[in-house]
Order: sequence, then C-alpha cells, then structure tokens
Amino acid sequence: LAVIFCAASPVMAETITIHAGYLVAEPGKPVKKEQTIIVENGVITAIKDGYIGAENVVDLRTKYVLPGLIDMHTHATVDAGDLAEVAAVLTGFAVNRRPPEIFSALPRVKAILHSGFTTIRNLGDTLNYTYDLRNAINRGQVEGPRIFASEPQFETSGGDYEPFSRGAKPEAEFLFKNRGSCDGVIDCRRAVRSEIRRGADVIKLRLSGLPLFSPGAEGVEYADEIASIINTAHKLGRTVAAHTPGSHTPSTANLNKLVIEAGADTLEHGPVNDEDIALMLKHGTAYTITLGAFYNSKELIQKMLGYDIYAKSIKGVKAAHAAGVPLLFGTDMPVVKDPVQEFKLMVDDAGLTPAEALRTATINAAVALGKESQLGTISVGKFADIIAVSGNPLEDISEIGNVTFVMKQGKIYKGE
Repeated sequence: LAVIFCAASPVMAETITIHAGYLVAEPGKPVKKEQTIIVENGVITAIKDGYIGAENVVDLRTKYVLPGLIDMHTHATVDAGDLAEVAAVLTGFAVNRRPPEIFSALPRVKAILHSGFTTIRNLGDTLNYTYDLRNAINRGQVEGPRIFASEPQFETSGGDYEPFSRGAKPEAEFLFKNRGSCDGVIDCRRAVRSEIRRGADVIKLRLSGLPLFSPGAEGVEYADEIASIINTAHKLGRTVAAHTPGSHTPSTANLNKLVIEAGADTLEHGPVNDEDIALMLKHGTAYTITLGAFYNSKELIQKMLGYDIYAKSIKGVKAAHAAGVPLLFGTDMPVVKDPVQEFKLMVDDAGLTPAEALRTATINAAVALGKESQLGTISVGKFADIIAVSGNPLEDISEIGNVTFVMKQGKIYKGE
C-alpha cells in the first residue's frame, strides 16, 4: 500500500520559481510589482524584488497573484440536484450507497480547486464520506482542495434532522442515524469525543429552527448542552461552527446569544442584530455571512416566514463589518454554485471593498481556522497556496472568477 500511495502522491520539483507581475500577498496591503516567489518542497522560502532565476520558472508576469482562497462553509459532497430531495437525505443516513456518491463528488472537488479555492471547510455530510475524501486528497489520490470537515451536524432531539421531520415512516425511524445527535451534557460530550476520534477537524453545531415556525417556542437546546458540545470540542483542540436560526424573533436571538457566550468560534449564516455584534466583538466570534445562500432562497423564505431575509442579512453584515467583526467567506455550496456571486454580493450590496471581500476568503478565514501560520497570505514559511487571475480583482471583484493558475502546497494543478 505504501508503494501505491507514494506513486499517487503529487510530484513536485524541488524548487519552483514564480515570476509574479502583481503580487497581492495579503489583500488590503500594497500590491508589489515584479516579484519572485521561491517555493521549495511545498513551502514559500523567499520573496524577492525583481525577476530572479531561470530554471523551473512559472511565468505570471502579466497576472495578479494572490493567496489560495478559502471557502469556510460548504457541503461539497452534496449534489446540487439532490439539495431539496428529502429522499436523498434519508438515503444518506439509512442506506448510504457511498461509491456512486463519492465518484460524483470527484469532478466537483476538482472544479473547486481549479476555481482557486485551495481550502474548504465542509460542514455536514449525510452520506458520511467527507473524511475518506479528505484523506484521499491528502494522499494525492484525488485532485481537490484541502478539507477541514465535520460529517455530522451536532444537534439535540427536536432538531432539524429528526427522521419524522424528513418524512421517514415511524417504523423506519430507527434507520435514521445522525452521529451528531445527543441529549444532555454527558451524551453530548460522548458524541463530540467520538466524532473527533473518528476524524472531525471541526465541530458543526446546528441549533433547531423550530422556534421560527412555532411562535412563542424557546430554543430546543439547553444552555448546558450547547456549552458541553463547545467546551468538549475546545478541550480536544477543535473549533466550533454554529448554525443558528438567526436573530429573527426574541427566541432565536437568544440562541445566537447562547452560542456566542458559550464560545462558538464562528457564527454561520445569521442574520445578526446589534446585540449579537456586541457579543461577537467581546468573545472574538467570526461571522460566516453566506449572502448568496440568502439571496438565492429569499423568495422561498419570504413565503415561509413573511419577510425579506436577504435585506435583513445585508443590514446585519453592514453593521458587523462597520463594528469590526471578522467576516468570513462561505458559499453554502451547493446553494451557491459560483463563488463569484458571493464576492459580488459582498461588494455590490454589503459595501465591502474588493480587498475587504478577498480578506474574508484569505487571512480572515485562515485565522478562524487557527491556521494563519500556514495559510491565508503569500508569506515566507507558509504553504505555497498560490493562484493567479488575468485582471485586477482589487478594481473589479468579478476578475476573481478568471483563475488561470492554481498551486496548492507547491503542486501546480492549473496552468503551467
């Protein structure tokens, strides 16, 4: 097996020289012209003024060169055609025909990498094969981005993944297995410990949306259950991404407050209000804003809840940004299929500059992952995750969709 793995691993020249015409080493900081980046064994070892070296040279002298992008909220193992299919969710838990699903994911993760995203955080996979996919990518057997994953979404009974709420017959409910389901402090500790042992890089906490549809209902979860999940993850060196129903009602606003005060590392989706923002600043919570997910589903949610969730989300993002809450890029893929849409909504609707939007998918994301020493900027000592685009994304953010070159940890996957 060792021989097979070695043969399948990426083959890299010992030293690669990149001539960068316009180096955006960290979005928001000055662009440097005519730079040479030296890559050795997957790591950036030097950045020099001028074009130096003549062997193993990658010519990007007409390009804008940036750090590899990071998508902090994906479900890349979910096929877009199955997104709204209850049967697909039930099949994932109860039957789990993994090989066909894995094969269908291979071109998807390759496309993600080729679009410039060298890292993703995959937050929920009912088919439970993200860990295997991540490991195959790490071994060089599959072409795709670096993955930080939580296969299950952690919840208590009464949560969104109850079998009856997904259409399972009572006699079939025992087949519906979500490893993240737990009740009470002890059981939630057990579930988190077990999942980390199984291979979780991050813990996805999903609070029930029941209060949205049941006026007067408080959150399903108890504060000690939320704290148990978060504290156990932190004890074992994992971050926690918290999906909440957002601050729509007093009850759901209280859920945001509970997870922020309990120490969740990132808040997913929102919307958020002023009290949330103050608490996020106090506790150092970052915000994965997923504007495209709200934009693409606003008509459906308008029918379900009776208000414009996108407008409410934009208002919260603007306020969070003005206050200094770290914003993170997330597509909620496959809800958003084209990442350029998310960038454009940040700039056109939420008022971020192109540089600020790019920071959400580079250094901000790396800090939230706890990997800022390896990812997020083009800096000496960090992984050589480097992309290039044809035009200037600092003037026109849509240029980030014109990726011509992708390197992940020193291995070239797109371009020559």
